[in-house]
Amino acid sequence: MPFETPISIRQAVQNVLDGKYVLPAIQREFIWQPEQIELLFDSLLRGYPISSFLFWEVPRTQVNDWQFYKFLTHYHEYNARHNSRAQLSGDRDVTAVLDGQQRLTALLIGLTGTYASRTKNKQRSNLAAYPVKKLYIDLLGLADESDEQKFYAIRFLTEDEALSDEARFWVSFPELFTRIKNVGDVLMFMTMNRISSAPQEKRELAAQTLAKICESFNTLGNVNYFLEREADLEKVLQIFIRINSGGTKLSYSDLLLSIATASWTGTDARQAIHGFVDELNSVSDELTVDQDFVLKSALVLSDLPDVKFKVENFNSQNMATIEAAWPSIRAALSLAVHLAASFGLTDRSLLSANALIPVAYYLKKKGATDSYLHSSTSATDRSIIRGWLTKILLRGTFGSMADTVLSALRGVLQATPSAAFPEAQINERLLGLNRSIKFSAEEIKNLLTLEYKNRQTFLVLSLLYPNFDFSGGFHIDHIYPRSKVTERRLLAKQVSPLDAREWPALRDDLANLQLLQGGPNQAKSDKDFDDWLDQEMLGDRVKKDYFLAMHHFPNWSSFPYTRFGEFLAERDALLFRCLERVLA
Repeated sequence: MPFETPISIRQAVQNVLDGKYVLPAIQREFIWQPEQIELLFDSLLRGYPISSFLFWEVPRTQVNDWQFYKFLTHYHEYNARHNSRAQLSGDRDVTAVLDGQQRLTALLIGLTGTYASRTKNKQRSNLAAYPVKKLYIDLLGLADESDEQKFYAIRFLTEDEALSDEARFWVSFPELFTRIKNVGDVLMFMTMNRISSAPQEKRELAAQTLAKICESFNTLGNVNYFLEREADLEKVLQIFIRINSGGTKLSYSDLLLSIATASWTGTDARQAIHGFVDELNSVSDELTVDQDFVLKSALVLSDLPDVKFKVENFNSQNMATIEAAWPSIRAALSLAVHLAASFGLTDRSLLSANALIPVAYYLKKKGATDSYLHSSTSATDRSIIRGWLTKILLRGTFGSMADTVLSALRGVLQATPSAAFPEAQINERLLGLNRSIKFSAEEIKNLLTLEYKNRQTFLVLSLLYPNFDFSGGFHIDHIYPRSKVTERRLLAKQVSPLDAREWPALRDDLANLQLLQGGPNQAKSDKDFDDWLDQEMLGDRVKKDYFLAMHHFPNWSSFPYTRFGEFLAERDALLFRCLERVLA
């Protein structure tokens, strides 16, 4: 399989646009970030090699024997991440890309398309959080310090960003790719007013940059490739595994999904699993899972003997078993993720998604339906699962030897009637694995040292509120408002100078935190606790006493700032007693 005659990037991109180049179903999806695309283009203009490609020639007589996909041109992180199927008529040969998909897609997006990724700290379901950008280059200047490793000033920008930056002359690569195909086009482009009116030094830079662009994309054979001509999917799959099993080019779950896709006969594994991951991630804006979780769950829930991620476990026989069980696996995993969301678990607090797999196995064996999520007859069972999950996550049970733990817990679930979640039997088995989920008094004291931003803090708080309803949203609230526990404000509240200096360091302590549902917490905002409590309780002493007891507060008549330190000490003792009952 020698190298073929290299082709230009323009020819390669045109082959994609014409539908001659396609992606085999075993390929993973596009995962490059904008910065990687920018660096690829910078490398090309600097004359750096971009590695070789591996193509597979599929004769027209066999085009319809396998499933192929189109390349992405306009990538959108929210609603256009998945490749669509290629509708091939079988009237011509096609070339499937086995190695180099990420680079080729990056070239396609940069030269002809757009890229939209989520703006940091904006909600995943908000479409406005995904500005559509094209790849631009400044023809009159080079990269500055903000461009880090690049020589050329190449960035993904919105049209408004490009136009509003008067310090640079941003031109999009799609425009350049359309207009510049030869030296004559470069000379014509140089007559543009922004270039022709620029100082001599900048005009020379523009000429050099445009010449590099023309050469890199039109003249040089930058696409150097091998061509596999044997139309044997098994051989192609082995080649694909060989070039990708090193772990640097392809994640292991991507590789295993590729094998599943090639093996399933009645269902497109790629579409089924990617679509299901999207569905699971639509359950909550704050809880996400990935294909690793789904594939690992499939190994466990289909009762395959070995649950390890390795190529041998994704043989044709095992794939047939998983495919047959897929509808029930899908239903059970969906229930487990909905259940986790109803418990208030988020990406911050779900420290290991693997903890949901035994729950999903139990729900599958039980034959649970959607009614399980809200039925009063299942309330006790849900409460047991919630408590068990919380303890498992706090203990970090799945932090190491996860496959051993999963196999052991599946054995317990297989051997135990599914009338109720077998917490006692599971905990006994975990004890045998030296994975006890009981906490000593010293360990409970350590939990009480957690602070506001710690990922385990919600888990501890959730144990204190066994009947909390998360359906309307929730917040971790500072009882004494954080903004008011400052030295200046404490002094204004008649706190002694020594305490006023020391107490701000304690304002994020777990003893100053409570769970509140969304509405009440927004009403509380940074109000003094006494004022807010009087407003909420409307002077009803019984109601107030119930609130204080439910939130594990000392039964005081008021909570002045002068008693902040005393409050923390007393509530810390109350929380310890509660956690001791639950965890010891």
